[in-house]
Amino acid sequence: MLVENYTISDFSPHLFWDMKPGSADLVKHQRLIVERVIQRGSRKDFDLLQMVYNRETIRTIIRQIAWLNEKDMVFVHVYFDIPFLEMKCYTKRQSARYC
Repeated sequence: MLVENYTISDFSPHLFWDMKPGSADLVKHQRLIVERVIQRGSRKDFDLLQMVYNRETIRTIIRQIAWLNEKDMVFVHVYFDIPFLEMKCYTKRQSARYC
């Protein structure tokens, strides 16, 4: 993990609009950062995400994300080779009555 070379300011500011600038910590807020980049980030943000965190860390975090839209879910399934049944967002969607 190359966290020490980057800061939260390197990502697009719109991803963290609800936080004080510079208040997010790349180690402490890993899950939030990965989730926001997958859901709302640009290609630049996605590339930066992969430079900041190693692939296995990202895969582990994606498995824990509770909600992703269908497009994002299929993207991470293909790109990171994560089976649908290992993703919380997929299993949660399957058990919901009205989705």
